[in-house]
Amino acid sequence: MPIMVTVEEAKLIKAKALNNSGLFDVHRWSKYEEINHVVNAIFNEIKELRQSKKIRIREPAKVKRHLKVVIIDLWVANKLALNPYRAISKNKNNYKQKESRYRKIFLKYDYLIPVINDLKKLDYLEESVGYRDRLTGKGKMTRIKATDKLIDKILSPEYRVDVIVAAKGQISIVSDDGEEESIFLRDQDGEDVEYTDTDETNLMRENLRIINSKLIGTRITLEITNEQFEELEAQVSSESNRKIRIIDFTKNKLHRVFNNSFELGGRFYGAWWQNIPRDYRKYIEINYKPTVEIDYSGHHIRILYAGEDIKPPDDPYDLEEFERDDQKKALLIILNALNKTSAIKAIQKEGISEAGGLIDSLELRHGPINKYFYTGEGLRLQYADSLVAEQVMQTMLEHGATVLPVHDSFIVRNSYEQELEEVMTQTFESIFGKSAKTKPKVTVLEEIAKKAGETEEIQFVTDDLEQLFNELNYSKVRGIWGG
Repeated sequence: MPIMVTVEEAKLIKAKALNNSGLFDVHRWSKYEEINHVVNAIFNEIKELRQSKKIRIREPAKVKRHLKVVIIDLWVANKLALNPYRAISKNKNNYKQKESRYRKIFLKYDYLIPVINDLKKLDYLEESVGYRDRLTGKGKMTRIKATDKLIDKILSPEYRVDVIVAAKGQISIVSDDGEEESIFLRDQDGEDVEYTDTDETNLMRENLRIINSKLIGTRITLEITNEQFEELEAQVSSESNRKIRIIDFTKNKLHRVFNNSFELGGRFYGAWWQNIPRDYRKYIEINYKPTVEIDYSGHHIRILYAGEDIKPPDDPYDLEEFERDDQKKALLIILNALNKTSAIKAIQKEGISEAGGLIDSLELRHGPINKYFYTGEGLRLQYADSLVAEQVMQTMLEHGATVLPVHDSFIVRNSYEQELEEVMTQTFESIFGKSAKTKPKVTVLEEIAKKAGETEEIQFVTDDLEQLFNELNYSKVRGIWGG
């Protein structure tokens, strides 16, 4: 039963959704001919609309291609993301970039924007027009979302998309075009940098293609209750979050991001499980089976000690006078900062009042490696842990296991727990010549067992994610949103 909200609450929910919307994805596609039937039907409506205005469509194939991308991405936002809105630029200047490896199928303004406008006139999408403040230069891109009319059109029995969804789930109709770049090089401002491929970059791309082919063919879902889903939805869109988390459950592919050179950074990004709060990761299921997450304890600190050929402390965060989590945050900041002053300020922003004292204590505690403090060593360490992650995933693939990476931790079906721990240990030792320390996190089965021990009866909802989205899907405010 939908949750009733007031008009004011609905306006606030909508405002947050508009503010936190994800970007329109130009790489959406579908392999199903049934989707093409939907595209053709809507295209005929667009054709009639333009003919009524004496506008002739000269290149129908290109219009249909742009229309298909829009329809699929609006479907994803409506059914498979926590936010139904997509941000899209309607400024023609933003469509004039030169062709690059990062924009292999970048859509054309002269086709895309008319399609958006036509869909709006046909009541297939809702639009919140973008703006720019002349004084500040700041503004918002246009936001679009699918209306009920579009979703109903896609699921109309005459096109049989509903049959596919019923048999294989919502996510099944979505794919990508295979043209998206997977190896990114970015400068210090975070801007994409063009580069010439080498044997090394080609090998990394091929390794990633193999890893992604396994991920794409795997059912990866969250098994949570309706209440937990709503809590997740509220948490990721909370104004208190410093970084907006865009969660799109079709994002099963990984890409690597290097910083300034191919020996800095290199971590794996892009997958939806990396964007959910850590407390929810234990609810991930792989092919209907529960999972376990194992991480490297004190990973970067142990890598630095290994480089000095010194045995690290068993627990690198063992200063009794400071909270353990504060030590972890501080060390992370110290390794990424370029000087001590900026490190102190960043630690204080984390709400740690005794920043100076904590830094002094950590410098003493980790004397053998404190020469790396305030040097920006973090990016070199990220490159090191990316090499570990790549090798762990490749080796586990040989075991037949799907591995979900979260930088220095890995999620697998719980039946692969022992193999993963062994592979993680062996990989670290083979690369750094020293022993690793791994730590499994609390699994959902352990959580259930604990709850069962506290109460005589436990109720745990295990609806498929697709069904859960059907039940929720912003229905609590749909009538007011008009979508």
